[in-house]
Parts: sequence; C-alpha cells; structure tokens
Amino acid sequence: MKNLTLYMLFILAVIALYGFAYSIPMEDVSGEKIFVDNKCTMCHSVSASEITSKKKDAADLSKLSNVLTADFLTKYLKKEEAIDGEKHKVTFKGTEEDLNKMVEWLLTFKEKDAAK
Repeated sequence: MKNLTLYMLFILAVIALYGFAYSIPMEDVSGEKIFVDNKCTMCHSVSASEITSKKKDAADLSKLSNVLTADFLTKYLKKEEAIDGEKHKVTFKGTEEDLNKMVEWLLTFKEKDAAK
C-alpha cells in the first residue's frame, strides 16, 4: 500500500511539472537576434544598432531607402523580387515569422532616419 501511494504521488508530481513547463512563456526572439543568428552580418551591417559586418564594403541596412516596404523586403529576401535587376544572394532560411520580425526590425531604422 505504501508503494502504491508513493507511485501515485510520483505520477501526480510528473503531471504537475509537465503542466508547469508549458505555462512558462517562451522567449520572444528579436529581429536583431534573428539577423545575427542567420549570419546576415557576413555581408551587412546595421550601424544604428552597432552591428558591424566582417566585410569592409558591407551595405549598411540602417539607411534603407524610404521606397522599400515590408512586403518588398520580405519578397526580396525570398528571392521573389530584385533590386537593380539583381536578387538577394542568399535566400532567407528561417521561418516566415522570423522573416517578418527581422524585416519589421530593419524598418524601424528607416522610420528613425526619415524622422531626422
């Protein structure tokens, strides 16, 4: 009987801990982290966020043109659009949600530059 009680308490504890594990909110990944994790810094820098590229002639994405929209950037990073006849060299490999977060993050710098 004692073993049965211990076994039931163990099962109850496992169920309770399993439930608690899913009640903890997941970390919200920022656009900046997605940018760095996808190794965009190999070719691009974002001086407004103090992110520097390994390349000396890297394009600074904190100075995006006011003509570029979120929709265009999303398609460009998927190689569905071109700038001056050239598509992006690397297709974005993350999820659609990550791509949207990163584009949204990049456009925050465009808004800051436009306000100046």
